[in-house]
Formats: sequence, structure tokens, C-alpha cells
Amino acid sequence: MKKLTAGESTITYEESNALLVFDGSMRLANMQEYDVVAEFLREASELSPTDLTLDLRSLRFLNSSGITTLSLFILACKKNGNPKITVLKNDQISWQQKSITNFKKLWDDVEIKD
Repeated sequence: MKKLTAGESTITYEESNALLVFDGSMRLANMQEYDVVAEFLREASELSPTDLTLDLRSLRFLNSSGITTLSLFILACKKNGNPKITVLKNDQISWQQKSITNFKKLWDDVEIKD
């Protein structure tokens, strides 16, 4: 298990389940501050070459730079053709209601689950 703390949030990677669990509020100042998150996601995708689940259900807030970081990650996975991405969302959290469905627009193969 690997863990990254980014601002007021944590991302835990469980290699045995190919699962990234996001928790807290991610409000990093700009795209440069999200570089460490992007690198963590890239490393997880390399360790999970076929499937990867992003569990966002406990991520209470994600700013626009964070949404862009996740979007760029999904586009990179699309370009490589792997891993297949599943996103677990929480419709009780407003940013997720508005933004997560856009991941499906980036890559048809993204699966979104409540």
C-alpha cells in the first residue's frame, strides 16, 4: 500500500485491488502543485496495467486544477489504451455531480459507478 498526502487530502493506492482511494479535500493552488498527484496516478497505472479503480466517494472537494489533473490522467490512459478506468462517485457531493460524468466524455471506456 502506498499513500500520498496532498494538502488536506490523502490518496491511498492498494496494489492488490488496483484501487486508488481519495479522501478529504484537495485544494492545491495550481497545476504545478498537482504534479505530485499526477506522478502518483501515473505510477499506480503502471502497477495496474489492466484495470484501475478511482474511489472518489470520500473526496469532499476537488478544485478545477485537480479536475484537470484527473482529466489529463484519463486522457493518458486512453492514449495508452490501458488501464481500464472505473470511477466510484458519491452523488451527495456537488462537485462530483457536476464533473465526474465528463470523464466518460473524455474516454468512452471509463466506467462510472455510484
